[in-house]
Amino acid sequence: MTYARYLILPALLLSVSINAQTLPPHAMRNFSPIAPSPDFFIPGASLTPMVLAEWDADNRQGKTVQIVWGKEAVDKAPAQASRYEQKTYTFPTGTIRVLDFKKATGGMVHAITSETAIFVLKGAGSVGVAGEVTPIAEGDVVSYPNGVLRGTEDATIIAWTTTGTLNNEAAKATVVRAAQAKSSDSAEWDIEGKRMRANTSADLAKAPANAVRLTVKRYDFPGNSVRIAYSKQGGPTSPTTGSMDALIYVTSGKLRFFQGDKVIEAGPGDAIREIAGENHYWYRIEDSSFVATSSLPILPLAQKRP
Repeated sequence: MTYARYLILPALLLSVSINAQTLPPHAMRNFSPIAPSPDFFIPGASLTPMVLAEWDADNRQGKTVQIVWGKEAVDKAPAQASRYEQKTYTFPTGTIRVLDFKKATGGMVHAITSETAIFVLKGAGSVGVAGEVTPIAEGDVVSYPNGVLRGTEDATIIAWTTTGTLNNEAAKATVVRAAQAKSSDSAEWDIEGKRMRANTSADLAKAPANAVRLTVKRYDFPGNSVRIAYSKQGGPTSPTTGSMDALIYVTSGKLRFFQGDKVIEAGPGDAIREIAGENHYWYRIEDSSFVATSSLPILPLAQKRP
């Protein structure tokens, strides 16, 4: 297994080799994020985008992708550099980064480092999958990408770095196309205080107009999944909980989210952490959507690994 190497140089310059990483480092749990938010909700408006530039170069390491960040350093980057913005949402069990590339500022160049999954929210390009440069398009997901993200047009990439999954040993580099994702529909409603649910075509056809409706597009890959949830206005949903954290990025509409004894309202560009073991439910203020992946929860002290 060949890992990318990192060298911090003066003036906030990072040089990343582009040797292929053919297998993911999945046998161990990733390090916990530095300085995570203590809250389960991070409004996008609370974050200042970081400006970065990346470009191809040759130096003593061979062919590399160099990266700088901060306005002064980005202004000094070569004319051919890709200049882009990034927002980072940091939770205790992983991070969500949103990378926004523009054709007018060099298109997409981004050396993959710690990303455990990416979702193409907008645009198209290519990235390494098990060492093979693979085209990717809007709606595609890649588990354990490697190499360099590249593209010439406008593009928005959602990138997760999770602290691990329950099936780390099964994880491997995989591309799941938008057309390969499995879609499922469900609805729930109340009749005389009893919660009714439907998830078959026949039962969904009988659901009342005021039923809470949800469509989930699920990208399954070894060790984890990415889900896109499309919700119709209405609610509340039934309270539920899970054994894994979910790291969520809202892509459209307004939502009200209840977790434990707290409630927040979220919209496009906001991020939410569904905490394992915590009861939560939703009220959809508008038709809305979000994209999410799973990550290992924080273990109680007695269960922490040595």
